Parts: sequence; C-alpha cells; structure tokens
Amino acid sequence: MDRPEQGNASPEDHELELKLPHLLFTKTVRELYAKIVNEWDFLKKSACQTAAGRALWKHVIHDPLADVLAGETYLRNLHEKIKKDRHNNAREISGVILAVRTLWFDSKIEAVLDSFGGEAQVVLLGAGMDSRAYRLSCLKESDVFEVDFPEVLQVKAALLEEALESTEHLRMMAKSLTRVAADIRENDWLEKLQTSGFVPEKNTVWVLEGIIYYLSNSQAIQVLKIVGEKCTLTHTVLLADFMNKASTTLSSSTFRFYSDWPDHLLPSLGFPHVKLSQIGDPDADFGLMHDPLNLFNKLRNLPRSVDTHPDDGKPCCRLYLVQASGSPNQTISLKASSQCNI
Repeated sequence: MDRPEQGNASPEDHELELKLPHLLFTKTVRELYAKIVNEWDFLKKSACQTAAGRALWKHVIHDPLADVLAGETYLRNLHEKIKKDRHNNAREISGVILAVRTLWFDSKIEAVLDSFGGEAQVVLLGAGMDSRAYRLSCLKESDVFEVDFPEVLQVKAALLEEALESTEHLRMMAKSLTRVAADIRENDWLEKLQTSGFVPEKNTVWVLEGIIYYLSNSQAIQVLKIVGEKCTLTHTVLLADFMNKASTTLSSSTFRFYSDWPDHLLPSLGFPHVKLSQIGDPDADFGLMHDPLNLFNKLRNLPRSVDTHPDDGKPCCRLYLVQASGSPNQTISLKASSQCNI
C-alpha cells in the first residue's frame, strides 16, 4: 500500500507548526469554503473534519489532497486540539481514531481487491471528501463510485480541479471514477447508482466509513439490507464502522444508529461471514496504539457486554471496524443452515 512508514508518533513530532498550502488562500477555494461554512449542515461538514484528520496525520496517511479538501477552518480546529493534547500529555491524541480507521479501511480495500484477483467495483457510500481514487494504487483495475449529496460532490469536484491544476504529479489512480448524486437515506440511491454504470453482477467492495451512525435505525438497516442482497449475485464485501450504544451518547442529537453486536446483526441481513475488530486489535493498530493504558486498549480488555468501565464508571464507548462478505454459494449455504435450525 502507498503510505509512509508508520510509527508511534503524533503529528506534532513531525510538524510543530501548522503549514497551510497556498491553494487554500486562492479566491476560488475561499469562495467554495465560504459556501461550506455558511450553507452545509453538520453531516456534510463532517466530511471536511475527516479530511482534516487525514491531513494532520500525514506521517502515517498518504493523502496529498486532504489539506485542500479539509479547508483552513477544520485544519486549524483539529491542530489546536492536537496541540492541547500534546501539552497535557494525553494518552489519546485527537484524530488518532480517524487515523487508525482510515488505515484499516485502506488495508482492507487493498486485501479484498487482491483476493478478487482482477477487475472490481468499489462503492463509497457517503463518500464525502474521500480521495482514495487519487491515492490508492490498488484501485488501478477498479471502477470507483462515490455516492453523496449533490452539493458535496459539486464542491469536492471543484476543489479537486483546483488542486490538480496546481500540482502536476497528482493524478487519478483508479481505473475510473463516477460520482453519483444521491442521498442514501432515500429509496432511489441504488437505482441512481445503476443508472451511472454500476453493474450488480460484478465483484464489489462497499465502503461505509464514518457514515452509518448518522442514519436512523430504519435507514441504516435498509442500506445494509440492500448491500447484503448483492451477496446472492456476486462476491460482495462490506467494510463499515459501527458505534455501540454508549458511543451515541457522545452526541445524541448527531449519532442515531448503533449496534452493540454488528457481528450478530449482519448475518441476519445476508452476510454469511463477518469479522469484527476494535481500535487497537492487531489489524487495527498500525503502531499508533502502543500505550497499554490508553482508552482503546483498556476497552479491549473488557468483555463487550460491559457497559461501564469498572475503573471510573464511564460508559464503554466502542467503535467497531467490520468486514462482512458473501457470495452466491455462501448465501445459499447460509439460508440452508438457517432453515435447518428452524
């Protein structure tokens, strides 16, 4: 995978001062970000916050477009949080969850595409300011589809146009990239995806990164069902992150859907195979969880059924990284097994 050598260091070990690219101060980019600040709701703005995390953890994440996709406001906000964490010798530096999550998704996308051994489709649902089509070489034989609100895709396309014009060495890595203006909370997003060239019978990786907990329960289940149904047609892999119930209390007005046991939920929605990881597990560490006393390692040592931490009585807020998969033969076997157990 194309990324720099990883270590245990936080961003400030590499860059004490925030250095903003000149492109952020051009008239066009400033106008685009004025639109984001003044017109976008919290869900759309979360895409810029994610990009800021990738930009400021650049010593472990290779994303040369993250700065311009994040914007000055979100870069400065996260940079100040990181400085404060460093000053206070915090065990968890702001943005580390996002860094681990990004690296986990990157590594799983690469591994799945390698297992497919040829052409495939990668669908990013709620793509936001994701730039994997421009930074992951493993996508060279894949058709990438980015699904998001039309206004998000329009601003993103304009920002990328500015960035690509100003930097000669940046180019698209994916075989193709198609942006699909659709709201996955509605019932027509799959139809719009297929109209845009998505082929249901082709091997597909579905990516739901940092989005599903913003949906209502019915909306989230519907999206997962739609993806799960594709297991009856072709090799299908879902990569997603889930919050447990305690995590949604961090902002009850923002986070809506949760699952304490996504590894139990997903088989009921059509996925025969499910693997769940937590931040700090061997495949979700990346050299960033070296402190055994940090929050994530402490949570890993507790049974998932424990709701409050015995040391301090605080809720056990967990983020689950989940890979679920299926194919026609596996789905038939799953149905047969279910019928035998009735």
